[in-house]
Amino acid sequence: MSSVAKLWLILVATIAVCAATIFLFQSYVFAININNFRDTISDSAPAAQTNHTFDFLLKTNVSPGGQIEITFPSGGSLPTSTLAVRNVELLVNGSPRVAAETPAPGVDGVEITAGSPGFLRYTLAPDAGLAAEDRLQIKVGNHTSLALRPTEVFSTSTGTTTVPGDSEPLTNPPDTGTHRVKMEIYDGTLVADAGFVIAIVERVQVPNIDTTEEIPPLRFNGSPTSTVGGTTLSVEISLETDEFAVCRYSTNPGISYSLMPNTFTNTGLIFHSKVVAVTPDSLASFYIRCIDDEGNFNIDDFLIEFVVNEAPTGESNTDGDVDGDGTGTGNDGSGSGSGSGGQTGDSDGEEPEAGTTSGSGGGGGGGGGGSGRDSGATAGGGFESTDAPFRSGDGRVIINGFAFPNSDVTILVDGKVAERTNTNASGQYSITLDEIARGAYTFGVFAEGPDGVKSSTLSTSFTVTGARTSSLSNINIAPSISVTPNPVDPGQVLTASGYGLPDSVITLQNAVINSSQIQTQTVNTDNRGRWEATIDTSGFTRGTYQIRARSEQSGGRRTNYSDNVFYGVGQAADVPLNTDLNRDGRVNLTDFSILLFWWGGNGGDSNPPADINQDGRVSLTDFSILLFNWTG
Repeated sequence: MSSVAKLWLILVATIAVCAATIFLFQSYVFAININNFRDTISDSAPAAQTNHTFDFLLKTNVSPGGQIEITFPSGGSLPTSTLAVRNVELLVNGSPRVAAETPAPGVDGVEITAGSPGFLRYTLAPDAGLAAEDRLQIKVGNHTSLALRPTEVFSTSTGTTTVPGDSEPLTNPPDTGTHRVKMEIYDGTLVADAGFVIAIVERVQVPNIDTTEEIPPLRFNGSPTSTVGGTTLSVEISLETDEFAVCRYSTNPGISYSLMPNTFTNTGLIFHSKVVAVTPDSLASFYIRCIDDEGNFNIDDFLIEFVVNEAPTGESNTDGDVDGDGTGTGNDGSGSGSGSGGQTGDSDGEEPEAGTTSGSGGGGGGGGGGSGRDSGATAGGGFESTDAPFRSGDGRVIINGFAFPNSDVTILVDGKVAERTNTNASGQYSITLDEIARGAYTFGVFAEGPDGVKSSTLSTSFTVTGARTSSLSNINIAPSISVTPNPVDPGQVLTASGYGLPDSVITLQNAVINSSQIQTQTVNTDNRGRWEATIDTSGFTRGTYQIRARSEQSGGRRTNYSDNVFYGVGQAADVPLNTDLNRDGRVNLTDFSILLFWWGGNGGDSNPPADINQDGRVSLTDFSILLFNWTG
């Protein structure tokens, strides 16, 4: 069995183990008139706040006024301050019943007794019982249909403010292991009971990883872009974002996201569209802002603008005469000719030539037949070779922006080098990826300055659609950074240098690794983008430090902050390992495929290194580190 096949077997087995983290436990230790029962909890950690969902099949009738009593595990708690009637819900065959504190016709009653263990009594309405073979589900927590949800208030100056809703109200026992939740159903006497079992386990934690990002959605591929016909009364406007987002629009500029009156009909993922009404002989303008799932929203407008032509006037032409103009006896000439077949599609996706054999002239007064064209004009495609950065197809991606003047810029597709180009004297670059197949990709861009130091990689993920051009503009590369000496002795002067946008201000942030205490300083670049700053390490303690930079020109063009560069003070730096090889915020099969691409080598110029532990070889050690950080 090959090494790759073995790795796949290990991966499948590991994913199967990781998938077994949904805590559904069911016990048949004892059960009377209750079958197929389970209790799902939202958090299985000791002493954690959690929700409970009881699901079971009732095997007996229960009269109106019957009662369901639930006793929670000893050691846990059920506080009344965070649990109300709205947080208790009974669903019968999928349909929720109405409940209040006191039962009444058409209304069930809910009685909550706080304590450890907590106790819950659910009394059926005096006019509605339960039937044998009913599938029941009892929800206790903040996941009921009437539970209060968090809400967000938007502000262009302070960002989003979240108003909290109901919390997960129940507390797990502090001890790991299995714990029993007792359920009893009374209809005058005990008619059904069951012992639900939950397992409390320690959480698995990965330290020193912060997945929070503060960048609002990138918007691109707005459509339409030119003109639409004057007979059109409705047009579909659309755009794409580089992450999951909800997009809104206004027909006036400068409206904040929270006040925009219109939300796209198709939104919430990365493609957003809506059919809008338009007026002939007018300029249609739509100003768009989006928000991602972490509350980062755009504070500038993305404009979709197009001209709606004037409605056509006049009368249509009459039908033409079929009489031929030739000297033959026939009126309708008929041409004939068999075109030769087109060539087979090449593996690189180039469109083959079509057959061009001319047809013979038709009899009578008609003209000669046109050029014959057999089938075969479809371009080839597919996986050209195992090391191709992407599959061939009919899509095109254009990426442009600014980096360091006269530097090398590299484009990565799913972590593999696809194209390289050079910036001009102003730092501007543009790269076209042609003949790329439709599908979802992660595109990465980094630059290498004249000193040979690479910048961090700016990555974005989006879907390439067929037969159209996707354009990513203003992809500005963050400054490169190198520090010397590394490690540095406390009190010794540290020099940080690199390249950024020409004639710009470099803002440096320097801190102990994972510390919130940040030192900030600025320095200017020259017209070549070169910058250098000195840092006094007097007062620095021993440990690992991190430094990052961003670049901003006076005209408003700027970059994001670079990735942190780590250095040691009084010791070698303890550099964190990075397993997100394509920088899309997840560790999954795409990162695994990048690891396989470099398998057995030194990782080449992958950024971040496919040689995760940086021992000079991509091996099983790197694979095990990747699996440890797997997110799916």
